[in-house]
Amino acid sequence: MITTHYIKRHAWLRVTKHFKTVFLISLIPMIFTVFGVTINHQTTIIDTKGTLPNGANYNISSNELVHFLNDNWFVILIIGLLVLFITLLIGIILTAISDFFTESAISGLIDWRDDDRLPHDPIRAGLQLLTGVAFRIVLLRALYITLWSFLLIVPGIIKSFSYSQALYLYRDDLRAGRPIKSANAYIKSSQSLIYGYKGQLFVMYISLIGWYILNLITFGIANLFTLPYILVLRSEFYIALRATTPEPTKTTIL
Repeated sequence: MITTHYIKRHAWLRVTKHFKTVFLISLIPMIFTVFGVTINHQTTIIDTKGTLPNGANYNISSNELVHFLNDNWFVILIIGLLVLFITLLIGIILTAISDFFTESAISGLIDWRDDDRLPHDPIRAGLQLLTGVAFRIVLLRALYITLWSFLLIVPGIIKSFSYSQALYLYRDDLRAGRPIKSANAYIKSSQSLIYGYKGQLFVMYISLIGWYILNLITFGIANLFTLPYILVLRSEFYIALRATTPEPTKTTIL
């Protein structure tokens, strides 16, 4: 496996030399990021403005509240569980949609490296992996990671690394004309591929903490550069990881 330093240096050269191309390939994930930041900001404003002033009269005594809770505890429990379920479901779907477009862009960056030429239409190149199978992979992966996270945060993080290469394995099969497997099979293949390299991926992400801080300081403006760089970095990591295993026999070339 190539060192993290080499992967980062190679990614940096690609971004700085062909920034316009990388930026256009990363455009849709960039829009999702800006949209997410805007939504969070608006939610914060609403929460702040919606806070009741101290000392407001709620017109309800503690005894009345206790009686209400005692009389309706089962209904409250069901409603609470329902709200929790809906919240988790929405989170899983939104995560899957975000990953769907983000990893399609990364797939376009991998195509660029494999073809050894700049894409003619960078925006379209970043949308080539928007297929039904790809969405099933990211949706199932988001579900698995959420379930693992119920145990503790750490198992969820570890599994997110284990499952992180699933979509790129599907991309390789699709591009090479090999039989397409199930979403669960690609997730399992990702675990096998990255076995022994999760620590290196973790260190690579930790080394980017300075860029994340820069994003916070600039209120997300730095994402115009940092997000394309991070996507290229992820594509370079997969290319280096893929090189550690023998390539399956190709049948046709798409």
